[in-house]
Amino acid sequence: MKNILRIIFFLLFLFQEVNSQNMKPSVIRNTPLKEHFDSNDYKGGIQNWAFDQTSEGILYIANNEGLLEFDGREWNKYEVPFSTRLRALKVDSQDRIFVGGQGQIGYFTKTKNDLIFTSLLKYLPNDKQDIAETWKVLEFDGKIIFNTESELFIFEDNNLKAMTLPGYLRFAFNVENRFFAQFYEKGLYEIINNEFIHIKGTEIEYDIIAILPNNNGYYCLTREGEMHLLNDSGYTLIDLNVNLGTVNDAIKLNSGEYVIGTQSNGIFIFNSNLILKNHLTKKEGLSDRTVKSLYEDDFHNLWVGLNNGIDYLKINLPFSLINEEVGVEGTGYAAIRFNNEIYLGTNTGAFIQKKEQHLLEGYPFKIIAESEGQVYNFSEVENKLILNHDRGAFELKGENLTQIQDIGSWKFMNTKIPNLIVGGDYRGISLFNNEINNWSTIQRVEALEEQSSRIMEFENDSTLWMTHVSKGAFRIEFNSNLNIQKKIQKFGKNDGLPSNIMIDVYSLNDNLVFTTEKGIYDFNLNSHTFSPNKYFNKWLGTEYVSTMISNRNNSIYYIQNKKFGNLIQKGFGTFENKIHIFKHINKFISDDLANISILDKNNVLIGAKEGFINYTPNKKLYINKNFQVLLRKVETQSSTDSINTYNPSYVDNIEITETSSIKFHYAAPYFDGFKDLKYSYRLLPLDENWSKWSSSGEKEFTHLPFGEYTLEIKAQNIYELESNISTFSFEVLTPWYFSNWAKMCYLIITIISLTLIPLIQQKKYRKEKSIIYKNKDEEIKIKDKEINKLENEKLKSEINLKNDQLTTITMHLVKNNDFIQDVQNKIISSLDQIDSKKELKNIIKTIDKELSNNDSWDQFAYHFDQVHGNYLKKLSDNNIKLSPREIKLAAFLRMNMSSKEISKMLNITSRGVELARYRLRKKLNLKRTQNLVEYLIDLDNS
Repeated sequence: MKNILRIIFFLLFLFQEVNSQNMKPSVIRNTPLKEHFDSNDYKGGIQNWAFDQTSEGILYIANNEGLLEFDGREWNKYEVPFSTRLRALKVDSQDRIFVGGQGQIGYFTKTKNDLIFTSLLKYLPNDKQDIAETWKVLEFDGKIIFNTESELFIFEDNNLKAMTLPGYLRFAFNVENRFFAQFYEKGLYEIINNEFIHIKGTEIEYDIIAILPNNNGYYCLTREGEMHLLNDSGYTLIDLNVNLGTVNDAIKLNSGEYVIGTQSNGIFIFNSNLILKNHLTKKEGLSDRTVKSLYEDDFHNLWVGLNNGIDYLKINLPFSLINEEVGVEGTGYAAIRFNNEIYLGTNTGAFIQKKEQHLLEGYPFKIIAESEGQVYNFSEVENKLILNHDRGAFELKGENLTQIQDIGSWKFMNTKIPNLIVGGDYRGISLFNNEINNWSTIQRVEALEEQSSRIMEFENDSTLWMTHVSKGAFRIEFNSNLNIQKKIQKFGKNDGLPSNIMIDVYSLNDNLVFTTEKGIYDFNLNSHTFSPNKYFNKWLGTEYVSTMISNRNNSIYYIQNKKFGNLIQKGFGTFENKIHIFKHINKFISDDLANISILDKNNVLIGAKEGFINYTPNKKLYINKNFQVLLRKVETQSSTDSINTYNPSYVDNIEITETSSIKFHYAAPYFDGFKDLKYSYRLLPLDENWSKWSSSGEKEFTHLPFGEYTLEIKAQNIYELESNISTFSFEVLTPWYFSNWAKMCYLIITIISLTLIPLIQQKKYRKEKSIIYKNKDEEIKIKDKEINKLENEKLKSEINLKNDQLTTITMHLVKNNDFIQDVQNKIISSLDQIDSKKELKNIIKTIDKELSNNDSWDQFAYHFDQVHGNYLKKLSDNNIKLSPREIKLAAFLRMNMSSKEISKMLNITSRGVELARYRLRKKLNLKRTQNLVEYLIDLDNS
């Protein structure tokens, strides 16, 4: 029994070894994700010579035009006085930024308002101040050492002095806290106890550019590209099997890999055993072929100073790109590793990777002849590789194509019957036979004719599912000979699916799932209906999943809403949904026929808009979880538009007035996914809740009420980890009208007011009372005037009426008198013709009597006195005795009647009227100059 168990374990071990050999990861040429900054981005010169970071993580760069600063959000530039360009840079333990360049050495320090530069030339004697070049700035044993063209200057305790050198200096190095210096024709020296100690066997004629630590000593790399191993016995030349060309810089990464930057060949990346891993140059992963400097930041990513700009290579991430920069043109649709060859399919054709020994010769991928056009898939059937193409299906042997079908092909699948293949194409499903390398079509599924069959999966050996983009899902049952034995079943909205469109079927670890526009569904064999998959929908929601694939480690990769994700099963129905890391690549993913291909355990390829994204799941990712938001700048602006700027690191508290505004600029120097950083803030005590996450790195407050405030800021990185909270306090000053002395004044004013107000009110009451009385008097006068006016108007109306009546009576009298006189005249003229003269004379007397009748006069006098206020009575009482005729004459004259009219009224001649007027004037004692009528009128008004 034990022997049997041993045999079984041996066979299992052998199987694992064979399987692991078959799944041996392939080396795939790719380029890292990259961000490029040109001189327009950072507003400086094109060349960048050195990098370093402060303890806060802010990046500083030695640039041709000065010192560059990058905080993950903004670039700043600081010029160095009397220096044409900076070549060297080092941030010390106190966050002082030491720089060196042509004609200048010194350091920058932070102040209340900004960075300021302090030159160290003043500490040197005059004959040492003419510095042509400064190649390096190093920190060693608490000292700053400037490596100029021919000198080493040590800065310590605010004192700068030149070291005594054993020869003509080339370059100095600080490696693992050991200080080396190379001298012309003398080799390497090490400073021990402030003395230069020569290292034997290090005399070489080439300049050493970098000294890199390794397990057996140090690698010394020369400018000419030679690598030497330095140990106790001296140098040993190492063959890198690569022509590096001229070397400008080299560093050892935290991962143990080595990066070498060259003058004209870009960068070379070697593993810890000096085996070449990748080569990047212009248009092959880099923006320029000339590399001036290299720097690994706190996130284990690589900053590359170029002859023209800066590249930020995200080498820490488990992602890389396979695109036109490595020879793969077009949008990625399919990938496969077959017979240890890497095949990639795009919309321009099928590509194959060159053999590993030729990977660095030109583009590592080349297009397969006669494969030009749209590639949809690679299908592995019967140990053969099929290229599914828009021009049909082809068998692919190495780089040779043999056409199998001339209809646009989607996919080929094995069946349980050897050499019998199922193929989906533009027009439906076909069955192919492959015997002795001879392909033939033996059957088409007629019921699905003209039904494009891109997505197919076997439920079991005799049942095939095909889903159509707009017509639902089809279930095909075959017999043992793969002949259709039942009517093809069609499923759609009436069978539990949310609709008939956007339905796909995938086999995940031999279990079928159906993706729909409203989540993932399962098929129930008993009821032949669909129902939501509660496990997947719990973790993915109900949004459309465009593709899914699983590996043998219970890991499922998917693309949902153009976003990549990884479900890692932790237990039955329990998953970890890994999504945050993939934010780095989501912007590259293609939205046309989304596809994921698992080449091996270290290479998962995702179709991209340009080529493919290569995901390396087993690569260890370093995530810096301890980060913070930095308040970079505070600006205050007063009502007079003057702006003051402060460095929050050196200002404890800022005071502003109520009419001023305050603006905060903040950033988190988290360069790993810096474009996806978000910020949130709250202002205490005004805000209880945090603001919504925003990519904006500034906030302004205006018209704040007076009081003390504390601004709290936090950041969220691409992995949705939150930073520590940063705070800053400021005060809005109490306005003068709320100050203590103002309050005292208010109190005094209040007391005085309480005392004076009753007096003032009493005086006011009196005054108001007087005004009221006066106003009432005025109102009474006004009313009296109005009453008088109304009475006068009434009297005037009555007088006018009586004048009219008087005029009417007068005219009537005149008319009667005219009539009677006329009759009288006629009678007189006829006396001679009448016999009885006596009788006529009696008539005339009667008429005379009528004419002299006073009744008409009495009626006239009554109305005249009504109109003229007893005028006739006044005339009679004037102590002048007037006859009745004279009184009548005066009344008629008062009425302004003419002499002719008066003569008729008095029955006298006009001469008689004049005579009567004369007599009346005499009785009234009028002077010659006085007018009779005017006198009579004045008498009426008296």
